[in-house]
Amino acid sequence: MGGARAAVGCPRGLARGWLRAENTRAGTTAWQDAKRTRAGSVNGYLDRASARCGDTVTAYLSSLAPASGASLSAYRMGYYGGAEGRLIWQIRDVALEPQPKAAVTGASLLTVAPWRPTLTFRITAQWTPGYYLLVVRAPGQSASSIPLVVRADGDRAPLGFQASVLTYQAYNTFGGHSAYANSPRKAVASTEVSFDRPYEDGGYYSPYQYELPLVREIEKLGIDTDYFTDIDADSDPAQLRLHKGVITGGHSEYWTKRMYDGAVAARQAGVNIAFFGANAVYTAARLTGSPLGRDRRVVIRRSLTGDPLAARDPSLATVNWSAPPLNRPEAALIGEGYGYLGASGSLRVLHPASWIFAGTGVTAGQVLRNTVGGEYDQVDVNEPTTPPDVDVLAAMPIRFLSGRAGMATTTYYVAPSQAGVFDAGTTYWPCVMSGDCLHLAPTPPAVRAVVTRATDNVLAAFAGGPAGLEHASTPNWPPSAEGLVGSAREVGDVAVRAY
Repeated sequence: MGGARAAVGCPRGLARGWLRAENTRAGTTAWQDAKRTRAGSVNGYLDRASARCGDTVTAYLSSLAPASGASLSAYRMGYYGGAEGRLIWQIRDVALEPQPKAAVTGASLLTVAPWRPTLTFRITAQWTPGYYLLVVRAPGQSASSIPLVVRADGDRAPLGFQASVLTYQAYNTFGGHSAYANSPRKAVASTEVSFDRPYEDGGYYSPYQYELPLVREIEKLGIDTDYFTDIDADSDPAQLRLHKGVITGGHSEYWTKRMYDGAVAARQAGVNIAFFGANAVYTAARLTGSPLGRDRRVVIRRSLTGDPLAARDPSLATVNWSAPPLNRPEAALIGEGYGYLGASGSLRVLHPASWIFAGTGVTAGQVLRNTVGGEYDQVDVNEPTTPPDVDVLAAMPIRFLSGRAGMATTTYYVAPSQAGVFDAGTTYWPCVMSGDCLHLAPTPPAVRAVVTRATDNVLAAFAGGPAGLEHASTPNWPPSAEGLVGSAREVGDVAVRAY
């Protein structure tokens, strides 16, 4: 242990059962004042996406109007008797002022907030490892939050939770540009996005929609879990093999080569992997540095054109993983591939006897009302990389206005190492549990209970070792897409997409 870490009393390891003990402490709902404001009139960013005990973090904060009584409060997210957060640290009487507008530079449309640092703070032993929201507030102005993961490097907790900050950043529209051309401002897409700016819009709400409901459930169950980001997984892919199961949330779209290779190696070593979402491992990305540090920028070119690094090493191209020259379809890892977006509706139970549905009481053909939204995955029996033993647990029939049929599917399979791999098949799976999905009709409480129990079953099994040793997977293919649509009992059972 280095001197800086020892100076703040950093522990050498975590005792078994630490997470359950942590959640017996008093919680608070005060963090929720920033939940619905997106990027508030006060906001900010940090010089790192994750930290460990002993690290110093710099905050860059701004306000629309000068404020002398601002504060920055760190809440550890968890269960805490239903409060879901605990206040760990706070600094008051911070002076804030308007900082410069975002700067957009180069052909890549790199967008950064060239702000002066506001304050620094040390991660001490009081910062229990976990997923944090740092809420910045000022009198008379709307609050906002900044995610920060506090790591316990080297911890061998049964579960590892991988926060998908690369995907947050790809959708971040702060300064007018994201990695998408169809942002709310209709801006041209950036081919390089930066963490040196606050989160806004899609990037801002990602933790609330796709990850915090899972964090709450893990901590409610009391399963010791190590938290890290996908940047950390890129930096040290071997850390995945320290755990019995690795968990990702509702939207983990952008993966680097080192992440993909590391996940495959972990699965081959018997590590279970759960994708509680959809559209995962879809597009390749590269990390590069900024003046604030390494891995502060994400390159997403989507093409080989004008990419000299990919020209020298095609394996580093930032195109879709299934496309040339990568030719690594996500189904080879996840068990199914990306379908598309824009279909909201209801899963139908196809394999009620699966261990994943144990204790739910579901029956064959039962409609789980309003469980699919955002983006969805679909198993493809004709895709050569689809594992041969995929068990399709549930599916949503989709009818396109063109007359074509499709479906969204939830799957499980077992790798030769006996590692289990689960894919929810919808980005809205986590927020269905919390009953707080954007752009989805309310999910009935009884259906939310089914999704939550299925999640608990996966988490508990994946924390126990290679899931295939106890829960084999036998092929359970769904009906054809046309047959699934045709067998729907009522119009409301079928999602409709325009194209």
